[in-house]
Amino acid sequence: MRRYLVLALLVAVCPLAFGQAYKWKDAQGVTHYSDSPPPAGTKVEKIKTSGVVIPPAGEPAPASTVAAKPAPAAPVADTPANRTKLCEQLRKNADTLSKEKVVSVDDGKGGSRVLDDAGRARQVETTQAQMTLYCK
Repeated sequence: MRRYLVLALLVAVCPLAFGQAYKWKDAQGVTHYSDSPPPAGTKVEKIKTSGVVIPPAGEPAPASTVAAKPAPAAPVADTPANRTKLCEQLRKNADTLSKEKVVSVDDGKGGSRVLDDAGRARQVETTQAQMTLYCK
């Protein structure tokens, strides 16, 4: 009985050891990994797999494409020194928003995007509100 169980396990796992994976970057510069080929015309790198990746308990199985997510920022202690640093950065941001013609911000995907007039107005409003709250 044990031999049949081992044989069945080997037959089930064998195709996974010879699997093919693909790595490519999309137009926004996000790196994708997939077991199916990317859209036609995309520069692709084939990756040979050597086994199976099992997600940790409690996490859903990964989708066919995976984008890296940055780690969440650790909380910062509310000390006078940290408030001073924050206020200095907020003043620099306000200065940049008021003087520079073109301002880019992080797009949350590892790249940046240029602020339009409405985006700039929202950033100015947010910066002023933060300065009122933290820089007394």
